[in-house]
Amino acid sequence: MKRSWKQRIALGTGLLLAMGGLAGCSGSNEHAGKEQTDAPTPISIWASLNTNVSITLKNMSEITAIKEWEKQTHIKTEFQHPAVGAETEQFNVMLASNELPDVMFVYGDYSKLYNDGTIIRLNDLIDQYAPNLKKILQENPEVEKQLKADNGDIYAIPHLRLGEYKTFGGTFIRQDWLDELNLQKPETLDEWETVLKAFKDKKGVTAPLLYGAPPKLTTMGPAAANFLEAYGITNTIFLKDGKVAFGPTEPEFKEFLTTFHRWYQEGLIDPDFATNDQKTYDAKILGSQAGAFFAYIGGGIGRYLPALQEKEPDANLTAVQFPVVNKGDEPMFTGRSWEWSGAGATITKSNKNPEETVKALDYFFSEEGHMLKNFGVEGVTYTMKDGYPTYTDEILKNPDGLSVVQAMAKHFIANYPFVGEDDDRYNEQYYQLQQQKDAVVLFSKYSDNTLKVGLPPVSLTTEESSEYSKIMSDITTYRDEMFIKFVIGAEPIENFDKFTAQINKFNVKRAIEIQQAAVDRYNAR
Repeated sequence: MKRSWKQRIALGTGLLLAMGGLAGCSGSNEHAGKEQTDAPTPISIWASLNTNVSITLKNMSEITAIKEWEKQTHIKTEFQHPAVGAETEQFNVMLASNELPDVMFVYGDYSKLYNDGTIIRLNDLIDQYAPNLKKILQENPEVEKQLKADNGDIYAIPHLRLGEYKTFGGTFIRQDWLDELNLQKPETLDEWETVLKAFKDKKGVTAPLLYGAPPKLTTMGPAAANFLEAYGITNTIFLKDGKVAFGPTEPEFKEFLTTFHRWYQEGLIDPDFATNDQKTYDAKILGSQAGAFFAYIGGGIGRYLPALQEKEPDANLTAVQFPVVNKGDEPMFTGRSWEWSGAGATITKSNKNPEETVKALDYFFSEEGHMLKNFGVEGVTYTMKDGYPTYTDEILKNPDGLSVVQAMAKHFIANYPFVGEDDDRYNEQYYQLQQQKDAVVLFSKYSDNTLKVGLPPVSLTTEESSEYSKIMSDITTYRDEMFIKFVIGAEPIENFDKFTAQINKFNVKRAIEIQQAAVDRYNAR
C-alpha cells in the first residue's frame, strides 16, 4: 500500500531521526555510520546544473547534502555539468565519443540507451544492493510498473513522487477583482465568460485571460489547454474510454475553438497570445492587465504576488479550480505527474563499481537519506519540532539574502528532480504564502482523475519512436498554426472538417496505433 513519508514518519521513523540526528542514526544503508579506512569509491555523475544551484555553487559536489551523502556512503563524487542550453547537444557528443561517466542522471529513452550498450540493466543490482528502493517498489507495484520497461528490465534509479501533491501549477485569478466586483470564483465555462467580461468591461484590462507565453507547452499554452480540457479532451494523445485518441480531431475540439474564437472577438482573451514571450507575459501580470493566467505555484506565484503587492497592497492572486462545462462535473485533466517523474540515474557500461554505486544511490531511499535529500542536515537547515522537520532561518530567512529556493538549492535537493523520493513537507514550507498553500491543495483535489485520461508512462521501441516523432512533428506544427488561425478568425470554424482531414492525411491513425500498442504493453507489464 502506498504511503507518504509524512505517514511513515508518523508511524515512528521521525522519532528516531529527531533523537539521533542524521549522523548518529544507524540507517538502513550499510555504509552509514561505519568507520572507513580504505579510500572512498569515486563516482562520476553527468547531470544538468540546476539554475538555483548555479547562483551560489559551481558544481553539485559542493551542495551540503551531497557532501554529507559522500560521508555516509563512503564515496567521492565528480559531477559533470553540460553548458546551459547545450544539454542535448553535449549529451549526444558524450555518447558518440564513448567517454562515459559512471552515472548519467537523465530523462530519456532508457531502453534505447540500453540497447545501444550505453547503460546496464539494474534489476539484479537493485535486488541485491538497494534494499530501500526494493522495499518501496514492493509496497507500490504501480510504481514498479512505471519504472520497468515492457520486457521487465529496470534501467534507472528513479526520482519519485509518492505524496499527496503531484500538481504544481494551474490557473490563478485576481481575487481582489472578484471581491471588488462581487463575483464568485468561476467553475464552469459560462461562469468564466461572465467573469472575463467583467474584467474587461469594469476593470478595463487588455488580457482578461492571458496565455501563450512561457510556461508554454505549445502555442496555446497551459492556460488555454486547461479550458480545452474542460471538454474532456486535450490537445494531443490521451485516453478516451480507455483507448488512445487524439484530441484535436475530436468533435469537442471544434466546440472549444468556437468558444475561444468568440472570446477573442469579444476581447476576453489577450490579443497578443500568439506572440507573447516571457517578458510580455510577466509585464501584463505585473502591470495588472491580466485577470487570469497559468502559473506555477512556487516560482510563479511566489514571484508575482509580492511584486504586485508592492504596487497594489490589496492585490491578491488565488488558485481557481480547473474549469468544467457543466456545474458539478469534476475536472479530468489536472497536469498531474506520475509517481515516477521519468527522471533517474542510469549506470553506464564504463562504471567499474556498479555495486557500490547502487548502494550509494539507494541511500537516498533510506530514512536518513530521504531526510538529507529533502531537508538537509539536522541542526543546520532543519530542526525537528513535534516530529515535523522544520526549516531553519538558514533556509527561510537566509542571512546572505538568498531566496528560499536558492538557499534550498545550496544545501539539499528538494526542489528539482534527483534520485530519491520527494516529501510533501518540503512543499508545505517552500510555499510560504497562504495563497500557495491553498493552491497546492486545490489543484491536487481531483488529480487522480488524470490517471483515467492521461497516457501512462509507456515505452516505444526505437522504430516506433522514430516513426511516431516524424508523424507528430508534422501534426503538431500544423495544429498550432491552425489553432491561432481559428481563434483569431483567419480560418473560419466551418473549415474544421478540412482541418481534421489534413491531420488524418498526416497519418494520425498510425500515431494512435503506435501509442495504443505501447499502452497495451504497459498494461501487460
